[in-house]
Amino acid sequence: MKLAILSQEKEKIKTFLNNFGLKFQDQDYSFYIEDGAKIIGTVSVKGNIIQNFAVDPAYQGENLAGVMISEVLSFLQKRKIYYLQVYTNPKNKEIFRSLGFLEIISTEAVSLLESAHRPILRVLNEYKKEYNIDDKDLGCTVMNCNPFTFGHRYLIEEASKLHKRLLVFVVEEDSSFFSYRDRLRLVQDGTKDLVNVTVLPSSDYLVSSLTFPTYFLKEDVDEVVIQAKCDALIFRKYFLPIFGIKERYLGTETDPLTNKYNQVLKEVLEDKVVIMDRLKNGSEIISASLVRKLFALKDFESLKNLVPKTTLEFLKNYERDS
Repeated sequence: MKLAILSQEKEKIKTFLNNFGLKFQDQDYSFYIEDGAKIIGTVSVKGNIIQNFAVDPAYQGENLAGVMISEVLSFLQKRKIYYLQVYTNPKNKEIFRSLGFLEIISTEAVSLLESAHRPILRVLNEYKKEYNIDDKDLGCTVMNCNPFTFGHRYLIEEASKLHKRLLVFVVEEDSSFFSYRDRLRLVQDGTKDLVNVTVLPSSDYLVSSLTFPTYFLKEDVDEVVIQAKCDALIFRKYFLPIFGIKERYLGTETDPLTNKYNQVLKEVLEDKVVIMDRLKNGSEIISASLVRKLFALKDFESLKNLVPKTTLEFLKNYERDS
């Protein structure tokens, strides 16, 4: 098995994956096997996620898949990457299960699996214990907060009035303009007066590179509905029963991708989803994208009407590492 380094190698992999309806994007590592000059199998790794796994149908049944995955696992272990996740076609899931991976969720289009030593049930139950979550009347919202605005604050405050306790899951994936660490702190600082609100990480299982990679591309692509369904099903299968969540609160959306995500959430979670109208500044909806535009212009006077003081001070003093 060869590691793709040259651009022409990656182009050949891209062409091969097109035959399987898979789109090749920049990966940390991409491997391939050839028969002569013809690619007959490929697999890629992004971070700790195994994806873009495909084998030429003419060579299936020769244990080529098992050999490829075993070599990838050995390659990653040498780099001390032990906890792995898998994003693959459902027809491949038994290959990974035979190698000890546990299935998280499967749809008709996608299977998500992970290493057995740290499964989702353990992770979420550890969160439940760490944050002392045992309330009977529990609501939640999942937010990126890039950065935290009056719009986010409004949704959180209104939802918190409807439950004994509200959980705010801040998207942990570090693929936004502002870092996860900064976004989390801004939500914590901006809601510390709301005594029944608990701010916590979203984990690897909500709006992450595993469950919803196209969310961070902000493109209206075909994969959105497929990935949104995986994300929603994980929430229904694990988050609702483990935490005892009664409702999940969303804001109305104008962004096409996020709007699609909300539609899928509503279809999958049904009456567990409550959609609230977004807060406006005059006639304009307060959004994080608008805040980022004004921030780029250093228009702090206008930002006073869109973000809490804690966010405003953060923006005034913000310096991004480059």
